[in-house]
Amino acid sequence: MKSMRLCLPLLWLLLPVSIALGEMISIYPFQNGINSLPPPEGVRLAKELGYQGIGSIYPNLLADYKAACQAEGLKVYSIYVGGRVNMDGFQAENGIAAAIAMLKGSGALVELNVQRGKQANDEQAVALIRHVADLAKDAGLKVVLYPHADCHIERFEHALEIAKSADRGNVGVAFNLCHFLKVQADDDLSTLLAKAKPQLWSVSVCGADSDGKDWDTLIRPLDEGNFDQAALLRILKGIGYDGAVGLQCFNIRIAPRDHLTRSIAAWRKQLAAAGR
Repeated sequence: MKSMRLCLPLLWLLLPVSIALGEMISIYPFQNGINSLPPPEGVRLAKELGYQGIGSIYPNLLADYKAACQAEGLKVYSIYVGGRVNMDGFQAENGIAAAIAMLKGSGALVELNVQRGKQANDEQAVALIRHVADLAKDAGLKVVLYPHADCHIERFEHALEIAKSADRGNVGVAFNLCHFLKVQADDDLSTLLAKAKPQLWSVSVCGADSDGKDWDTLIRPLDEGNFDQAALLRILKGIGYDGAVGLQCFNIRIAPRDHLTRSIAAWRKQLAAAGR
């Protein structure tokens, strides 16, 4: 047993070389995981550690991150945009159209967070989604509804319902672990993800406590928390999910190099445990 323990660190160091990238689900950090660094430095760090790109980038920062990713040969996986709905209409945040145009033909996803205004309703949410989806369609991009606690769309099944109501072929849904645990941790995850499979185009994870109540317990480095990450990966494997996975980094208070190093090491162990 002692010799096996000594060999394990060497095994994990060899994993990026010995396992073809095509046999692994790609993982990328959200931009909020490197935003304490200048974009070129943050992107170089991600590449050095074995990440395949950057995602969930704010529109006002996209030009810098796109240039940095191009310089390092990494992918821009997604941008994070928002809009607010109320009883009278919707308001999309500034910069969405320009950011989408900047990513034309790239295959990046447009993550859309639908916020709650006064007497928000689904009719106006659908109108907002169609507006963004039509912009994205012209650029050859897809939109994923991003469930977020305390927003109009905060529950995963609501996102799925509204995506179907929008009736746009380029609209799907994102599964965000931290927000799922925040608002509906008692729901059956296997059933929800299987139901969403045709429109499940984005997944994000982070270390988390299954019974966490705040962001300090629901968004942690991937090697922390008691949530069974390998079990989630097995569910994704079971439904045939073949997209990338984002690493949520909001409010992580340790240095990016430490956090991202620990998290990608944990990711590789979780992939192995899930049989990916």
